[in-house]
Amino acid sequence: MLERDLIETNAALAALMREKLGIRRGATLAAKLRIAGRLLPKAERKAGRTLVEAEQLWANPKLRRRLDPAALAAAEARLRGFLDRIDPADRRKGMILGILASLAFNFMLIAAAAIVWAWHTGRI
Repeated sequence: MLERDLIETNAALAALMREKLGIRRGATLAAKLRIAGRLLPKAERKAGRTLVEAEQLWANPKLRRRLDPAALAAAEARLRGFLDRIDPADRRKGMILGILASLAFNFMLIAAAAIVWAWHTGRI
């Protein structure tokens, strides 16, 4: 990977994380990975850390030789593949349905408690 390729790849992945996961804070891939936390599976977090560490090593010409282009390409492919499979509209819909489900459960629990209370006091 050339310098421009590595930096552009990390910037593109950061933009993809903003688009797919909704992570608006942080400008770099390192900041977005730190914020994403458990939104990413363990293997994808590790792949992202590999890319961030490679970008830091790339600044030093002597340490640059330690980088494995095949490993960097595999890490980029793994993270990009995961992010490409995410549907933001489906995530939003799932979040809304989760909130509505918890509200419905709480309503049913309160209604059941009210019915039990009314039956216990003889009002029904």
